[in-house]
Order: sequence, then C-alpha cells, then structure tokens
Amino acid sequence: MLSGMLRLSAPTPSHAPRSESFGALRDGERGQASRDGESGQALRDSESGQAIVEAALILPAMVFLILCALQLTLLQQARIMVEYAAFNAARTGIVHNANNGNNGTTGPMHDAAAFSVLPTEGQTDDFTHLATAWANFQTKQNTLRAAGLPLVQVAVLNPHKADFAKFGSHLNGLEIDFDDMRPDAARATLLSLQVRYLYELKVPFANKVVQSIWFASQLGILTTWAGYDMSGPRIGNAQGADAINTTDNLALGRGSIPDGMPGGLSISALAGLARANKFYLPVNAWYTMRMQSNPYLQWAAP
Repeated sequence: MLSGMLRLSAPTPSHAPRSESFGALRDGERGQASRDGESGQALRDSESGQAIVEAALILPAMVFLILCALQLTLLQQARIMVEYAAFNAARTGIVHNANNGNNGTTGPMHDAAAFSVLPTEGQTDDFTHLATAWANFQTKQNTLRAAGLPLVQVAVLNPHKADFAKFGSHLNGLEIDFDDMRPDAARATLLSLQVRYLYELKVPFANKVVQSIWFASQLGILTTWAGYDMSGPRIGNAQGADAINTTDNLALGRGSIPDGMPGGLSISALAGLARANKFYLPVNAWYTMRMQSNPYLQWAAP
C-alpha cells in the first residue's frame, strides 16, 4: 500500500519538460518586452531631439514676430494721436490767423499739436502725470533740435503767399478777409496743414529693424532685401551682406528727403541718432478747416 501511495505521489516524467517550456516562454516574453522598451525609449529620445531642433529654428522667428507686432501696435497708436494733433492744430490755427510760429516749431499750432501727442510719451490722466510727460517731451525735443530734427513740426500748405496779392490788396496784401464771399477767395480762406511727429520706437530689436525697413523703402533698396525672414535679412541673396547694417550706412550719408515739410527730413540725422540707440520714425497727418480769423501773409505757404 505504501509503495502504491509513493507511486501516486511521484511526478510523471511528462511534467518536467512542460515546466521547462513555460519558463523558456516567460524568459522570451521578458526579453521581448525589454527589447520593446529599449526601442520605445530610443524613439522618444529621437522625437525629443527633433523637437529641440525645431524649437531652435522657430523660436527666434516667433520672438521677432511678437516684438514687431508690439512695436507696430504702438506705432498705430502714435498715428492716431498725430491725426488728432493735426485736427487740434488746425482748430487752433483758424482762430489765431494761421500763426505757425518759427517755421512750425513754435507757436500756438505747434503747441496744440505737441499737447495732443503727449499720451505717447507717458501717462496724462492727471496734472502730475501731465506735467511729467510734458517735461519729458521738452527734454526729448531739445535733444532732437540739437540734431536739427524738431520733435513736432507743423507746415501750412494753404493759403499761399500769391493769394494775398490777389484777394488781400485792400489790406495791403498782408492778410485776407476770412469771410470773403468771392468764389475764387473760398479756397484761399481754407487752412490746410501737415503735422509731423518723430515717434520714438522703444521695443528692443524690433525698433532697429522697423526703422531700417523704413530707411530701405526711402532709399529704394527694400526690394533687394532677401533671406528666410526679416530678423536677419541680406542684400541680394541669403549669402549677401547684412541688409540692416548696409541700409543704415547708406542712410547715414543720404542727407535729406522731401516730405512736405520746409527743408524736408534729414535721414542722415535719424541714422546718426540710431547709432546712439535712439530710433525715431516720422508719422505724418494732414487736416483742412475754414478760417475763422484773417490769415496773415507771414505764415502762408510759399
């Protein structure tokens, strides 16, 4: 009986090979899982490296676009304020005999225009901030005048000096009756003016690029700029000379360009200020109103 029990409890020979096959299968599965894990890790490392390369290529262009968008938004605000300045200058001039002061850099029309653009210089929501903004404006204006560039300038475009001999002969040709009803005199009693404001570009990097683009457009060489984007343009092709430095050097020797103002605008002076990291861009606006006081010959357009 004991021998029978021993026979029953002894493992059959067929069990041993089956156990070995299960172990081999588990070992194979573990090996395959290990190989899959290594392959997945390598794939993830490859994707991470690719993402870093793509970020390195795209990030500079994205930062450049964001900075330029910010600078252009501020420039648009300045344009709106200059349009408002032209309106206020004209409204002031029609009751002050078109008094344009000293070549449009002083006088009531100049001051009206200057006060109108003060919000681009700082806060103006109370008297303290207004006084600070005006002081900053005067400091900047004195600096620019030393370079031959008025910060704000007003130019009278109408009436013309020839109109005074024709319509103001009864006033010794020195003024014209603002309420002269003669059909030909109607045009002569319109005050037309131009306001130019040299707006300071303050957004880093974008200020230099935006000003250089404007220089290139005025010099007629913008179409020669080439490159993948405007953050690093070249002259002619991607292997050409640096477009920004080349343009700035050309502007430095250009002199003045006509812009409707007496004497035009000195590009070379603007380029000289840019060498001192002061970047300015002219913003212009025009307005016309009918005179409410007699225009005087001394402030008429040529």
